[in-house]
Amino acid sequence: MNEKTYTLTKKELNFEKNKVIARFASIASHDLKNVVAGLSNIAYFLNKSIKIENPTQEKMLGLLSKEVGTLNTRISEILDMTRVKQVKKEPCDLKDVLETALQQSDAEGVTLEANIQSVKIYGDKEKLAQVFFNIIKNSKDAIDNKGTVKIDTVVGADTVSVTIIDHGKGMDAETLDQCFDPMFSTKTAKSIGMGLTVALQIVEMHNGKLEITSSPSQGTTAVVTLSILKD
Repeated sequence: MNEKTYTLTKKELNFEKNKVIARFASIASHDLKNVVAGLSNIAYFLNKSIKIENPTQEKMLGLLSKEVGTLNTRISEILDMTRVKQVKKEPCDLKDVLETALQQSDAEGVTLEANIQSVKIYGDKEKLAQVFFNIIKNSKDAIDNKGTVKIDTVVGADTVSVTIIDHGKGMDAETLDQCFDPMFSTKTAKSIGMGLTVALQIVEMHNGKLEITSSPSQGTTAVVTLSILKD
């Protein structure tokens, strides 16, 4: 009896892994949301009802509120991945998308050099803005919020490419190979590594490409390529 062997590509393996993680994350995160809501109410009650008598009490109450907020943010990051199931495409201007992402980015300590061209695309403006916001955030983290992040658009005959460059710490080959994997992050204290996973999902749902090149101490370049909307 002949047996067939099927080998999945890395992209297919990641897709299947993402489906399993997304399903688990969706269930777990909704349960955790209820727990965090309860903790948030407790923190609010304690801050309003307890008379602060020493610096330690004040510090602990402040820390409780801060950590509850951090938990809420992390859960939202996980839920972001599970919610990327469909996009609402409509004609929009890439310039508006990028300007929205830049407005959402906290540029304190960072110089954002942006050469943005106006070009019509067909996509979900809100979700595409999230793509560029996530990439810019990674670039800012890579340069420790000090320095310059360059953003450039190149318009071709059928596609437009947005290039985001930082000259930060960069990534070695092993790290670069895992950068799109869910839960992977080099910033374990600050992030759970959903930014690029979500960005890749959104770009692929627009039939586009997200490519990243990087070298240690040389910085990272991310290129998002999307189709131009023809008249």
